[in-house]
Amino acid sequence: MNNIDTISVLTKKILKKTVEIQKEFPELYDLLDETPLFFSFTEKNITIRDLRQYLISLIRQQKSFEKGTSKKIIYNNSQ
Repeated sequence: MNNIDTISVLTKKILKKTVEIQKEFPELYDLLDETPLFFSFTEKNITIRDLRQYLISLIRQQKSFEKGTSKKIIYNNSQ
């Protein structure tokens, strides 16, 4: 796979994950604007590594949010 294909695939995955978060976790979606982005300082443009790291950060944020949400549900149901 060449760089353009890789960028295209990563961009589509980022869009898909963002839409998923928007639909399933609107509270988290509202917080995504506050997510710090760390792009390469040595490169003029956004790199494939930058896109991969951003996708991973979205996945981790969603998993963390899901864990926090499920803990709240369990706590509320036990009262």
